[in-house]
Amino acid sequence: RIMAFALGSVPAWSQRGARVLCSKSGIRVGRAVSVGSRLRRQSAVTMSFGKPVAAGSNVLVVGGNRGLGLEVTRDCVKRGATVYATCRKSNKELDDAGATVIEDVNVADYTVGQKVAAALPADQVFDSVIVVAGLFTTDTLEDLKPDNIVKMYEVCAIGPTALASELIKAGKLKEGSKYAMITSEGGAIGLRSHSEGGDNYGHHASKAAQNMMGKILSIDAKPKGISVRMIHPGFLKTEMTQHYSFGYEEFNAIPPSEAAPKIVDAVDMMTLENTGQFIAPMGTYSLGFSANRGVVGELAPFSELPW
Repeated sequence: RIMAFALGSVPAWSQRGARVLCSKSGIRVGRAVSVGSRLRRQSAVTMSFGKPVAAGSNVLVVGGNRGLGLEVTRDCVKRGATVYATCRKSNKELDDAGATVIEDVNVADYTVGQKVAAALPADQVFDSVIVVAGLFTTDTLEDLKPDNIVKMYEVCAIGPTALASELIKAGKLKEGSKYAMITSEGGAIGLRSHSEGGDNYGHHASKAAQNMMGKILSIDAKPKGISVRMIHPGFLKTEMTQHYSFGYEEFNAIPPSEAAPKIVDAVDMMTLENTGQFIAPMGTYSLGFSANRGVVGELAPFSELPW
């Protein structure tokens, strides 16, 4: 079984059967369902830790109704896991994914963790949480748009950390659980360069903040037996990157369906030994602008990225 979270009222389900959870009203039953040598490389073979995304495991996908989040949800379902997916409002694609959907969940709401925990069965515990929800708006030095920058900080950095805090306090994450956040190489200060250019202050800064939040979270969560990882998904062809569509071909942009399996593999590889890492499952391929501007050398899949 799979579960998903969304915002708004629960629509009339007409596809595959799945339980739908609403954070406001509880369960509803319906019919939806280097930089040189400093960069380290990681083998795809790691020490076993927790449960893999497979039959018998419980997975929460935060932001599962479109783009990468939808594809991650589908991939987890395909692997046989019981998946919960959150979003502000569901849609037919998510309804058909075979997930249990929890609607009315906005990551920018600092009480999001309390709402999610309250909507779940009391004994529900997650083996893996994958936070995909994000926000990307453009800005320039001449048109900074501070209000938009604040929103990106709320969605990308503060919300996912607040969610982790509440899930841990509510006992929804346990020893052996994994907490993965989709971030971006755009948050790596060490990969910014004159050849790439400036602008998009809010995007770069909020992702750098998310990486730091994740790093600190990994330190606090490790004694509890919980692993944390920040994952750059690759340069994706999604609604969020439409303003970079001019570079899709040159910079090896990939569809979310291609990135999702690698991301779930990266979650499976999480341990307490590698907790706190910031990695690129695709390696150099589809890394983005920094790879093609000569800022970073050849990277193997699942390599760590500089901060």
